[in-house]
Amino acid sequence: MSFELIKLHDHYVGGLVLPGLEPGPTGQRSELLTFTEDRIRARGIGEVVVVYICHPEVGWNAVVGCRCDGLSGLAVGDSLVRVPTGYFARFVPDGDHSDPVEDVWHQVEIAEKEGRIERAYREEVAVIGPSGVTELYISLA
Repeated sequence: MSFELIKLHDHYVGGLVLPGLEPGPTGQRSELLTFTEDRIRARGIGEVVVVYICHPEVGWNAVVGCRCDGLSGLAVGDSLVRVPTGYFARFVPDGDHSDPVEDVWHQVEIAEKEGRIERAYREEVAVIGPSGVTELYISLA
């Protein structure tokens, strides 16, 4: 397992909202997320961004879309979320699992259990490249 600590600057992601979708391999492999990812790719988007957001009153939700410059970059029916500047742990598949999505989420779980990272449980970002390879950006406390 390896990860790097990086600072992400604030940016916007516009896309479709999936209520109740929690971060993790189960959520990312759900039929609804796969269907939504396909709808986003049908727009000609190569790199799909999934932002997981936890609200204290309603729980986890996800916005599935792409980076944009703000409201002017949204398609009709899309929602906009801002990922604030902060420090994140960046995880990429390292080949320990046959499924790269399971691989990155497993790395996050181990890093947290071993005390190597302290998750903030704020905005957590999955970037799914055109080939389907996922990079995770886990918000740090």
